[in-house]
Amino acid sequence: MATKALRRWTTDELETAIYSRSLDNIQRYEAERILSERERAPERRLIRQTHNAAAWTRAFSMGTFIVALIILWLLATGKSLP
Repeated sequence: MATKALRRWTTDELETAIYSRSLDNIQRYEAERILSERERAPERRLIRQTHNAAAWTRAFSMGTFIVALIILWLLATGKSLP
């Protein structure tokens, strides 16, 4: 059985095959790897969402800082604000 065929199996089918010892060593290793990838998928999504939120927060705070510097520079040079 090809390892690509194992990817089409459901999680329950993979677990049953592993526990029943119906797979050879290579297929069992591949099935365990597929299961561990499926378990990590939600964690990756959460990490990506957290990273995106942090990036937007940093970009917003940097933008606010730059605007504040421009306002201070305008006040220091005596130019009027538009």
